[in-house]
Amino acid sequence: MDGRYERLKVEHVVGERSVQVVVKDEFTVPEPKPDPEKIISIDKTVKITNVEVIKDKVIIDGQLNLQVVYVAALPDQPVHHTHALLEFTQFVEIPGAEPGMTARASVKVEDIQATVDPGCVGGFEVTAVLQITVKVTETKEINVLVEPPAGVVAEVEKLRVEEVIGEGKMQSVVSGRSKVPPEKPPVDKVLDVDASVTITEKKILDGKVIVEGDIDLQYIYVALEETQPVHHMHDKLHFTQFVEVPGAEEGMHVQVEETITYIGWDVINPETVSVEVIIDKVVKVTQTRELDVVTDIEGVAVEKKSLRVEHVVGEDHVQVVVRDQLEVPPEKPGVVKVLDVKVHKVEVPEEEIVVIKDKVVLSGQIDVQVLYVSEDPDQAVHHTEGVLKFRNFIPIPGAEPDQTVLVNTTVEHVSARVSDSCGKLTIEVVLKLTARVVETIEIEVVVGLVPPEEPCEPGDYLDYVVQPGDTFYKLAKKYNTTVEAIIRANPCVDPYNLQIGTTIKIPCGDPA
Repeated sequence: MDGRYERLKVEHVVGERSVQVVVKDEFTVPEPKPDPEKIISIDKTVKITNVEVIKDKVIIDGQLNLQVVYVAALPDQPVHHTHALLEFTQFVEIPGAEPGMTARASVKVEDIQATVDPGCVGGFEVTAVLQITVKVTETKEINVLVEPPAGVVAEVEKLRVEEVIGEGKMQSVVSGRSKVPPEKPPVDKVLDVDASVTITEKKILDGKVIVEGDIDLQYIYVALEETQPVHHMHDKLHFTQFVEVPGAEEGMHVQVEETITYIGWDVINPETVSVEVIIDKVVKVTQTRELDVVTDIEGVAVEKKSLRVEHVVGEDHVQVVVRDQLEVPPEKPGVVKVLDVKVHKVEVPEEEIVVIKDKVVLSGQIDVQVLYVSEDPDQAVHHTEGVLKFRNFIPIPGAEPDQTVLVNTTVEHVSARVSDSCGKLTIEVVLKLTARVVETIEIEVVVGLVPPEEPCEPGDYLDYVVQPGDTFYKLAKKYNTTVEAIIRANPCVDPYNLQIGTTIKIPCGDPA
């Protein structure tokens, strides 16, 4: 009596928690903008720049990109705009968390306020209330009973989980050169370089994952001027790399964790800085698996283990056509003919994903780049870029507001043409939006049958189902026999590679 077992490789949820925090900072309106008298509105986007797991805690670094509209302190009170970056570092306690585990974090801005600082000329203060949610997982393998022995009454539950197909790790070097913008002074010495990574696309080929992304660079440098003032400039490096993940196939799900481990730089000349960034990547490929698991057997002693996993409530996708007009900036020549159009990236911010009953509502933006023949007499080729906004919903029966959503976007087609009027560009993007709603559940599953404890007569044998941690030495002590006797009774079994869930014979009686 043994039944049928299947091996399951899943993300065991070590812990999850949401906390509410308040972050604040003071800013000054840059010259030559006028001082603020009153803040009218403040728009924000939030971005997580780093997540680190330490013992019993998760550290989250992030930034709020703020767009502030204000009434100027001038007699005619014109309305002006400025932007600011509010950076924050917070931690969330997760008992049981250890370095090396996987952490997923999301941040939502629940409230944000900005007020003019009367004691600081041109200054204003921003206060934001953030909700930070963190989930820590680790990969575990377990044999579960999926088909009970014949003739028994068993309790069975349907389990729909994300099974881990494989993981791949890679350390890569991304290097490039940044040119000082014409409006900035030349470089004498670079003081510091800050970098953050944004993954723009993840694509699976057989056995590997292609990862594309951008590294946003922020330089702080001493200008090559007599007074040597300190200046700031930024640049962006694009990269495309692949990570080997055996078993990965198209249509599976991909998670990418990236960590910047080193940033180096060198001033090539006053107009050029070279930079080198080393990134560690961990790629995890999963697929949704549905199976029936045995949770108990009537009248039979069983061994159980508790599984705390992400149960997949539902998954679906929609195809949408995003269409909009893109205006060429005034400083660029008009368009005669479109040569090429590409989607640089598609973003769906965490705060723009909302779960309502049986639906996932999401908003995002598509960054496009267009190469075109201009109206110049020599018909020079020019480049322009723009942003398309979209909003849609995906029906997911069973979805509830407190559940977690994982969203994936795929660009299936993109086109651009010159509009009939005003020389504008009409952009069309066919987008596939996929949402997977999960919730953490805890379930006890049967991982083995406990053999009867009653003794048997010398010369007889017990049928025993191998359990995790079993060795012939332990079994020999438990059943009052010898390792050699067990080996003789199981000539086809490798004593150094016992397979959990298989049945072996244990000789009974005094080994003497």
